[in-house]
Amino acid sequence: MSEPTSLRALLAARKPLIGCALDSAWPAFTELAGLRGFDVVWGDLEHINTNPREAENFCRSAVAGGAIPLLRIAGQTRSDIMRALDAGARIVVVPMVNTPEQAREVARWGKFPPVGERGFHGATRGMKYGIGEKLPNMAWANHENLLLVQIESAEAVDRCAEIIATEGIDGGLVGPADMSISMGKPLAFDDTEVQAAFRRSLRAIRAAGKLSATAVMHPGLMRIAVEEGVNILVCAVDTVGLDDYFQSRLEAARRIVDGA
Repeated sequence: MSEPTSLRALLAARKPLIGCALDSAWPAFTELAGLRGFDVVWGDLEHINTNPREAENFCRSAVAGGAIPLLRIAGQTRSDIMRALDAGARIVVVPMVNTPEQAREVARWGKFPPVGERGFHGATRGMKYGIGEKLPNMAWANHENLLLVQIESAEAVDRCAEIIATEGIDGGLVGPADMSISMGKPLAFDDTEVQAAFRRSLRAIRAAGKLSATAVMHPGLMRIAVEEGVNILVCAVDTVGLDDYFQSRLEAARRIVDGA
C-alpha cells in the first residue's frame, strides 16, 4: 500500500489539493485521474449506487494512480461511516450535517477511543490489513483519516462554527448547490447572497483551525474558495467531461456529414 505516510503533512505542504469526482467509480478512470495529476479522487456513495466492494476497489485504484481516495457517504449512520473507513477512504465526507449534535455522532462512529467509538476490525484495508501493531494503527487512523462534514444548508451555514468545533471533526466541505437551494436561490452561483454564504462558511471553517474543502466548477466560487485558503478543491466530474467530449465529437461528425 503506497498511500502517503501523512495526509496532513501533504495538506500542509501543498494548498489546495485539487480533486476530481468519479461518478462512474470505474477503476480505470479513477486510476487515470491520479496518473493525470489530480491529488484527490472523489467517489460518491450518496447519489450513486456503489456497493462496498466497488468502494474498496475505488480506493485501491485511486492509490494505484497516486491519488488520495475520498468517499462521500450516503448518510450519518455507524454503518455508512465505518464501511467507508474500512474500505480505505482517507477522507470521508458526511452529507447534510446541520447541527453540532449530528457532528458529534459523525465523530462518535468515525474515530477510535478516546475521541469516539469506531468499531474495530484490525485487518481491513483501512487498517493496513493488520500489518503493524494494532494500537499504533488505531492512533494513525484517528489522526490521518479525515472526517469532513458537509455544510450545505442555510441552517448549517448559520451554525457552521458550532458544527466545525466538534471534537473529532477534521473539517468541513461547503456544498454550494444544496446550500443555494436551501436559501431559495437554486443554483444561483452568481448571486451575491449565495456567494457571501459560501465565503462565510469557508472562513468559519478556517477560523476554527480545521480543514476546508469544496466541490465546485463555477469560476466565481472557485476564486472565492482559493481566496479563503481552501485546502481541498474538487473541480471536475468524469461524467460531465465525458458528456462534453461526446457532444463535441457528435457535432464535429455532423458538420462533416452535413457538408459532404
